[in-house]
Amino acid sequence: MTKKLPVTPVFLSFLLLLAPIGAAFAGDPMKGRPLYMDRCSGCHGLNGTSHVGYIPNFKLGEGLMKPDQEIIAFVKKGKGVMPGFNGILTDTEIRDILAYVRTFF
Repeated sequence: MTKKLPVTPVFLSFLLLLAPIGAAFAGDPMKGRPLYMDRCSGCHGLNGTSHVGYIPNFKLGEGLMKPDQEIIAFVKKGKGVMPGFNGILTDTEIRDILAYVRTFF
């Protein structure tokens, strides 16, 4: 015999409050496109294909499998030939760019 848990209005309200949390941290790929074209495409290519060996090729998924927070910190700080974008791009803008790259490349 299977025991079912009652679904109460309080429980449903709790679920509805939690639902937007994930979406709040997701980027918008359509907002990310112009930002990518302006700030990233010069090195990473218009279609994510870098023509320089040490720059990640987004078409191959290079550098994209890390957690968002790690990528945001990297973009803000920069490393090697990549400049830091702290004060130039917000966390939201970086998430938007990341969503664009992960969606369309």
